Amino acid sequence: MEERKLQGNPTPRFTPRGAWSFYPAGERKGFTLIELIIATAISALVMGILSVCFSFALRVWQSTQDSKPDFAFPVAELLKSQLAECDPTPIRFTETLHPVFIGKPNSIAFITTHSVRAISQGVPVVVRYTYDPNSKILYYSELLLDPYHSKSIEQFLADKSLQNKDSKIHSYGVEFPEFVLEYAGEESKQFSQSWDSKDEFPKEVLMRWRGQDTMVHTQILMLNSPFTIEVPKVQLPNAAPGGAAIR
Repeated sequence: MEERKLQGNPTPRFTPRGAWSFYPAGERKGFTLIELIIATAISALVMGILSVCFSFALRVWQSTQDSKPDFAFPVAELLKSQLAECDPTPIRFTETLHPVFIGKPNSIAFITTHSVRAISQGVPVVVRYTYDPNSKILYYSELLLDPYHSKSIEQFLADKSLQNKDSKIHSYGVEFPEFVLEYAGEESKQFSQSWDSKDEFPKEVLMRWRGQDTMVHTQILMLNSPFTIEVPKVQLPNAAPGGAAIR
């Protein structure tokens, strides 16, 4: 009876970890105060790291949601690719026979075999880029080439409705704070703001544009050639989208 009494009421003893325990060393249950403190500190550290990562990811997500996608770069590359596959085949119009190429400071139209709408590549289409400096939008449209019905080509080139809903030609608009074109022939010493010759194509087309950033990009595009000449970029000081263009 006395032995059972001692087992039912053991005396506290000092454990090797520095804490008093009523259980034998091999039968001790629970955690010590120091272990609980260390576990709490580790949990707080992990929670702090997770909260910082979550707040950073939230800020990145908000910045991507607020910013508009910049489609200026893909459209500039599209114009470059289409000029590299420009078709100089002459088209018979009502009174004349000449290739299609119209070059203005804010617009360009020509025939190319690089289409974004045709199912099969290599199909010639008439493309037209028209820039509206008031709205800062570059409109793109294309027409499947039918050389036996030149009247539709004339109507396409003369159409100035852009995004008018009544127009049969649908145009796609992309925001461009700046877009300027200039042209030079094979024997030209400098670029001109327009190309008036109907019988010849320009040798080079200078394209200067700016997207949502403050960098002014300038490229000299070669007709029927994949090579371009990159002009050093110029950064506008304190420029905002829609600001004045550098000349």
